[in-house]
Amino acid sequence: MRKLLKNAAVSLSFLGILAPILTSCSSEGGEYDYYIYALNCEDYIDENLLTSFEDMVYERDNKRVKVVYETYDTNETMYNTLKTGKQTYDLICCSDYMIQRLAREGMITSFHHAIDNDMMPNYMNNVSSFLATYDGSKGGKLDTIGVELGDGKKDTLNYYTVGYMWGTLGILFNPELVVERNEELLMADEVYSKFSHDEQVAQVIKDFQSLDGYSKLWDPVFKGTQSIKDSMRDTYAVGIMEYYKDYFLPGSDKYLDTYEERNEQFNLCDDETIKGVQDTLIKLKENIFGFEVDSGKDDIVTQKIAVNIAWSGDAVNSIGRGHYIDEDWTVERDPEVKLYYVVPEIGANIWFDGWCLPTHEDEYYSSKEYEYTIEFLDYLNDPTNAVDNMSYNGYTSFIGSNTNDLKMLNYILYSYDISEGNEDEEEYELYDISYYFDFVDENGEPLKELTMTVEDPWGEEEGSREFTFKDEDNDGKLDIKIKTDLNSYEGRSLVAQYPETSNIDTLYVMRDFGDQNNAIVSMWENVKVNPLPVWVVVILVVFLVGFIGYLGSYKLIRKYKLKRRREVRKENEA
Repeated sequence: MRKLLKNAAVSLSFLGILAPILTSCSSEGGEYDYYIYALNCEDYIDENLLTSFEDMVYERDNKRVKVVYETYDTNETMYNTLKTGKQTYDLICCSDYMIQRLAREGMITSFHHAIDNDMMPNYMNNVSSFLATYDGSKGGKLDTIGVELGDGKKDTLNYYTVGYMWGTLGILFNPELVVERNEELLMADEVYSKFSHDEQVAQVIKDFQSLDGYSKLWDPVFKGTQSIKDSMRDTYAVGIMEYYKDYFLPGSDKYLDTYEERNEQFNLCDDETIKGVQDTLIKLKENIFGFEVDSGKDDIVTQKIAVNIAWSGDAVNSIGRGHYIDEDWTVERDPEVKLYYVVPEIGANIWFDGWCLPTHEDEYYSSKEYEYTIEFLDYLNDPTNAVDNMSYNGYTSFIGSNTNDLKMLNYILYSYDISEGNEDEEEYELYDISYYFDFVDENGEPLKELTMTVEDPWGEEEGSREFTFKDEDNDGKLDIKIKTDLNSYEGRSLVAQYPETSNIDTLYVMRDFGDQNNAIVSMWENVKVNPLPVWVVVILVVFLVGFIGYLGSYKLIRKYKLKRRREVRKENEA
């Protein structure tokens, strides 16, 4: 992972030098035959893949294709850009709820044409069936999200997006710093006061991992050490898990038995629910250090905060930067800023980002621009490129592994399995990610056993290791279990990168709010403008009193000095 980041940084620097030259060539000489206009959020792709695609097309077709790559900061910014119609794009990448909105408003078209004409073999052969299916089984997460197309027509989200990255919303925290910053509160607590320092650290980890993990954000013992997302949807997701937690907690009288029922509960946004979530979040506000949009992943590494509501990809990045001190991720930090990412057992939001096709005139879909656009999209889903891209940005690709292509599984095992064949080491645990992969034999039947050799994905290190996986419980899936130490850097990164199999039925998909979107916006404004917590007010008052006192003292001293200088001057004149 760190080697690719180093290579990517060099490539990006080189691209930065070339950018003015390329722009000049395209505008003055018109040297490009075709342009692909792509819009994506910031820091979300290995831009080396853009030029490698252009080079591949030129070598094969003798055609110069330019990928004009632009970025945006939020989904809403992207939406407004498209809505104005001033700029047109061949591809846009955005989040699941925004894809639903764009499809409902007719601003994007489906991939039915590309799928039916076998234009995306990389994606169709390698996308994880956990996320998307196209065989009628409707077993993937995207298959469960309906898309309203108007005139009573409906489809599913998997046909309106080519999945790009996915992940979870969880809790990123530094247990050592929690104990250090909240020592007095912890020692006054009935449970924590019984523990030694190391036991308190271990208990913090257990608390956030527990069934009731999100509730710990409201716990007074963690007051003032955390920040939460300045993001309406993400923080609403956390609020609804707390407000309706009895519906998600096994053993509760209100617990909903089926995933479908719990997912519906997770998506409630009626007026009563919105008011309840608002009040819940206002209470949370009393416990937090502040709101953040993108600074949390930095603040937790620099130890400004100890707890952060975080996206899994940002968590991977922060865990890595806490472990390595240099940008190339080669020099280990001493001491390490040891960060953990957890999805509480009660569950969490699972989100998806995908590429979409903005709606064009009919003739566009028979053009070479359209063909190259689809080919570029599928190029990103070549397993080798998907590995490079995923290791560059820290998020988890939609691409899995099948019997014919093991590159993604090879990358995961190379990066995260640290057992080195030491089967008896007590600290190693088996971390199950079987749900993500599909392995079948030549007849399409589930594979019962797979033996593979794992090597450095980039060929920079010698040596290899052999792994054998079996379908031990005869459920039609090979048991892909990674032997790792979950307290190690590798283990903590793995947890952020891939949820464990036992957790996937507690990951809930948040749909677009639809007609209630304005009500949610108002709720969020009420949460943010609600008076500051008392402890923050006290600090501000003390600061203001001290500042005013300082100004008063300063003026008195200055007045005295001026008076004294006049007296001295008179004495000298006399």
